[in-house]
Amino acid sequence: MLGTRDRRILALALPATVTLIADPVMGLVDTAVVGRLGAAELGALGLSVAVLGAVSWIFNFLVYGTTSTVARAVGAGDRRVAGRRVVHASQVALVLGLVVGAGLFAVAPTLIRALGAVDELIAPAIEYLRIRALGVPLVLLAYVGHGAFRGVSNTRTPLAVAVGANVVNAVLTFVLVFPLGLGLAGAAWATVAAEAVAVVAFARLFRRVGLPLTGHGRPDRAQLVALVVVSRDLFLRTAGLLLGLLAVSAAAARIGAVPAAAHQVLFQTFLLISFLMDGFAIAGQAMVGTALGAGDEDEARATGRALLRWGVGGGAVMAALLLAVTPVGARVLTDEPAVVAAAVGVWWLMALGQLVNGPVFALDGVMMGAEDFAYLRTWTIVAAAVGGTGAQVVASVGGGLLGLWLAVQAMMLVRLVSLVLRLRGGGWTRTGAALVSER
Repeated sequence: MLGTRDRRILALALPATVTLIADPVMGLVDTAVVGRLGAAELGALGLSVAVLGAVSWIFNFLVYGTTSTVARAVGAGDRRVAGRRVVHASQVALVLGLVVGAGLFAVAPTLIRALGAVDELIAPAIEYLRIRALGVPLVLLAYVGHGAFRGVSNTRTPLAVAVGANVVNAVLTFVLVFPLGLGLAGAAWATVAAEAVAVVAFARLFRRVGLPLTGHGRPDRAQLVALVVVSRDLFLRTAGLLLGLLAVSAAAARIGAVPAAAHQVLFQTFLLISFLMDGFAIAGQAMVGTALGAGDEDEARATGRALLRWGVGGGAVMAALLLAVTPVGARVLTDEPAVVAAAVGVWWLMALGQLVNGPVFALDGVMMGAEDFAYLRTWTIVAAAVGGTGAQVVASVGGGLLGLWLAVQAMMLVRLVSLVLRLRGGGWTRTGAALVSER
């Protein structure tokens, strides 16, 4: 029998997991439709989406930061402060979105050419990227929406919004691309429209959570400094992780075409599993933030220990599933015999690595709920440096794909050790409590 705490973890984690999968599903729909236009359009879509994906990763601190600050305010019983956090985060998101969107629109031709696109991809990629750049403010505002609802321990509403946006995207993509003949541009406009629908839905549904969103004005200097510090730490954490993973991919490219392709197969599987496991991280953010906001450090610690167990258990389940589908899993993503053979040879390591990855993802959410962002920033960067440097050494000494994935797992192991030590030490609850008292 599951206790109350475990049932609450599942009630938050399961809808959050489905929501996290919604974005990849939207990408699959676009790929399936655009793939019927021609190779140039599909190639242009892939290149542009890669650029937009990097932007999404960089600015996802808007989700994490909003979740933690709102959860803490709600736990403290001050819903007006929670509303102010949402308003101020929305203002920051809008300004950042306008600046980044305008910049992306302006540099699209230079950027696409700098990425080495062949001539036939340049024009459609620029067109698609420029249209999608108009939706960047909407994407960042939606991040705040997701964070706000997670902060009030509501993961079902974001799921409903994500499903609705996906339906709008699927219908409009088909209609604009084929009957109306807008081609790749139609797919871009359909996605922007879906992003607008999500933002409008969040704005209308905020009334249900009882967060007052009027009369807050702009953030004052102290509030702006606090937002900048949180954003800085989360940005550096994400950037460090991205650079570490990029260093591994670059090392794979140095070794050869087949190892690089096999690494991509393994890495995409790794990313999919991370989406499936991040639901526990979201539950951790909401529950720990709320507990610390209420001044209940014992509940925060108990929640952290429970999430560690769920992370270990979830990682074990994922490891078993991946081992069970070893030959088939690689063939789903490629039919090249040499690539399949290389991926299968290392698949076992990637699978067993989920025993480490599962608790890492869960404890990441615990520490974010406590707003222990500086600690996460420092140790994620250290871990990324270990993994990225290790991968480059492997490539330099003539190592292979196995060595690269040992480097990846070294990165994750450093993160796990640092997170478990932090959990046991209890300093993270004091950090959270200190932040509450300062606000």
